[in-house]
Amino acid sequence: MVLFLALLCLRLQNVQASNGHPSDSAYIWIQPWIETAYSELDQLEREHSDRTEPLRMRLHDVDNTLADPRNRTPECGFPFLWEKIQLEETLKGLEQEHEIKLLKLRYRKSIEIVKMLYEKILSMDHHLSSLKAQQGLSNLSNPHNYPEFKEAKGIIEDRMKKKFNFQMPALFQTNPFLSAAFSIVGLAVGGGEDKEKKVNIEKIACVLDFTVRMHNDLNVIYYETGYLHGANLTLKKDCEALFSDCARQVGYTIPLVSCRDGDDWERLYSMLDTYVAKALGETSNNATLASNTPTGLLAPDPRLLARATTNLQFSIDRVGLFIEKYSNFVSQGGEYYKKFSKIASSYENEKACSSTLPDQFKQLKNDIDETLDKFNSAYKMPEVQGSKLKDMLYGTAVD
Repeated sequence: MVLFLALLCLRLQNVQASNGHPSDSAYIWIQPWIETAYSELDQLEREHSDRTEPLRMRLHDVDNTLADPRNRTPECGFPFLWEKIQLEETLKGLEQEHEIKLLKLRYRKSIEIVKMLYEKILSMDHHLSSLKAQQGLSNLSNPHNYPEFKEAKGIIEDRMKKKFNFQMPALFQTNPFLSAAFSIVGLAVGGGEDKEKKVNIEKIACVLDFTVRMHNDLNVIYYETGYLHGANLTLKKDCEALFSDCARQVGYTIPLVSCRDGDDWERLYSMLDTYVAKALGETSNNATLASNTPTGLLAPDPRLLARATTNLQFSIDRVGLFIEKYSNFVSQGGEYYKKFSKIASSYENEKACSSTLPDQFKQLKNDIDETLDKFNSAYKMPEVQGSKLKDMLYGTAVD
């Protein structure tokens, strides 16, 4: 019942929140999962109630009968006492069965969450590992990659060589600050008509202003994006290891990548069903033995049941911890990209130099904004009263 209430709260708040969020938000990609989990849990609870309610009602009647002084003689009381014991044992067995089936459902939902989060991690990896974007950052911060600068620099070098027999050192080619200093000095002393100097200065002024001002800031984006990419790869490996640890509890040993590529999820769930059935003693031989018992039920092996309970709960606990780790990474990534967005928008002469700035810079800003939106919507786990998602997994009390 606790699990039912947790899912209900999660479902209701999720429906309300989805009205104000874009189509790729977490409220949308997790909504089908919530609906399915809610339906499966509701069915499990109803089946348990249908099986136990008649027994509870009969137990209530038997207790009332035993409480009647007229039925306290051995001849009258013993049959009712024996029936009471049988009913209590049957209900106890049904409760044990219900608890392990609830645990099986929560385990399956945990695996499904791992499956969904892995897809999100792969999507983040696509954004963070874009070599095109990282190479673009290097190009943007080097004035030698701009046609306007190359043209003016060539003229300056020719004149400096003719007038002073001076050639620009190779080191200057990679340092925007040295390139800027050389260009300014070259324009000042390299000769040429004033009108021509003015044209050359106008050609490279915006290039030098942008590359010198933004060099360090673009490097921050470059290196911190690399850091996030490395952290995301670690998260990806953690997710794969988590899946292996959880799946191994029910005897499934295929790695996550292979399971995903081969769409082998149903085999894992089938092994889960078999694992729980064995713990409950629901094998073909045991079913025959159970049919010969007064209650039609055979008590499960306590050791197998305890081991199955521990193994499944272990997996659920691990997934709960991973959800927290994933959420922390997404929050961290969102903060980083907020900073990147602010950096990319900080160039104060962007309007004046708009005709000179490369298309890569505009694309960089668009990529940053797009990825920031992903971190704030598509990658973010819904915050449903703080911990309702984990309440569903753990089956803990709902405030």
